[in-house]
Amino acid sequence: MKKTRDLLTALLLAGTAALCILAADTVGAAVYAALQRCLTAVIPSLFAMIAVSGLLIRSGTVTAAGRLVHRAGRLLLGMDGDIFLIFLFSNIAGYPVGARMLISCYETGRLTKREAELLAGVCFGAGPAFIYGCIAGQLYRSAKAGLLISLSTATGSLLCAVVMSVYLRRHGHGAPPRSVVTFNAEMLPDCVSSAGRAMAEICAAILGFAVISALLIRTGALPAAAELFARLTGRDFTTSAGLICAALDVTAVGSLPAGDYTLLPAISALVTFGGGCVFMQLAAIYRGKLSLLPTAVLRLGAAAVSFAACRLLLPLFIAGETVSAAVVTKVHSAPSPVPSVLLAVMTVMVFMKYEKCRRKNV
Repeated sequence: MKKTRDLLTALLLAGTAALCILAADTVGAAVYAALQRCLTAVIPSLFAMIAVSGLLIRSGTVTAAGRLVHRAGRLLLGMDGDIFLIFLFSNIAGYPVGARMLISCYETGRLTKREAELLAGVCFGAGPAFIYGCIAGQLYRSAKAGLLISLSTATGSLLCAVVMSVYLRRHGHGAPPRSVVTFNAEMLPDCVSSAGRAMAEICAAILGFAVISALLIRTGALPAAAELFARLTGRDFTTSAGLICAALDVTAVGSLPAGDYTLLPAISALVTFGGGCVFMQLAAIYRGKLSLLPTAVLRLGAAAVSFAACRLLLPLFIAGETVSAAVVTKVHSAPSPVPSVLLAVMTVMVFMKYEKCRRKNV
C-alpha cells in the first residue's frame, strides 16, 4: 500500500509539473493575478496585525490585560481573560492571527490540545481591512456592504463561541497568571521579521492555490464543476466559476461580478469559512501539532449561520443601493503595489540588521 501510495503521489506530481509546462501561459497569468492581490490587498491588510499580535504576546500584554477582563470573558463566553482577548482580537485582525496566538498559548501550556483546536474554530476572522478593502471597496463601492458582511461573519463566529462556551465553562484554567508588561529593543525587530516570514508563507499559499485553480481550469475540471453548480443554483457560468475559485482561495472573491447584491450571502459564507488557502496556512502554522478537523467543522457551521444572517439582513442594507449601482458604473483601478514592495524590502533589511546584531552579541 505504501509503495502504491508513493507511486500515485509521484505520478500526480509529475503530471502537475507537466501541466505547468504545457499551460505555462495560463499558470503565469494566474500567478501574476495572485501576486497582485498579495501586493495590493493581503500584505497591507495583514502585515501590521501580525506584527502587533506578536508584540502583544511577547510583551505579556495579553496576559496582563486578560486579568482585567477575566470575569467578563467567563460570564459571556466561558473563556479565560487572555483567551477572550485573543477571540476579540483575532476576529478583527485577519485569518492567521488567531491561530498564531493560540499555538503560542498551546506551546507554553496555557491551553490543552483539545482546547486549542476548538478555540481555533472561533478565533478566526477575515478582519475589516480585508472585508472593506478587498470586497466592499472593489465589488460594491459601498460601506454598507462591508458592514453587512462584517456583521454576518461576526454573528457566525459569536454563535459558535456561545455553543462552545458550554465546554469551556467546565474546563477553565482560572485567571491568567500575573504578568508584567515589558518592552525591549529586540522585541520590535524580532516581531517585524517574524511577521515578514509569516507574510511570505501566506503569499506562497495564495500563489500555490492560484496555480491549482489555473490547472483545474486548463484540464476542464473547474469548468465542469462550475457548469454543474450553475445548473443547481441558477447562477450564470462566470459567477459559478468565481464562487468555486473563491472557495479555493478567498482572496479571489474580488473577481466576482461587481454590484451583484444577491451574491452577498454567499460571499459572507465564503469569508466566514475561509477556504482551502486559509486552511493550508493554518496547517503551516500548526505543523502537525493541532488537528484542522475541529476548525473545519466549526467554520462550516459558522458559514451556514453567516449565510442565513446575511440573507435576513440584506433587505435592510441594500435599500437605495441597487439603484445607484445600476446607474453609476466605474472602472476599478487597483492601488499601487509600490508600498507593499517597499514594505517587503524594509522587512528584509530589518531582519538582516537584527540577525547581524544578534550574532555580534552572541
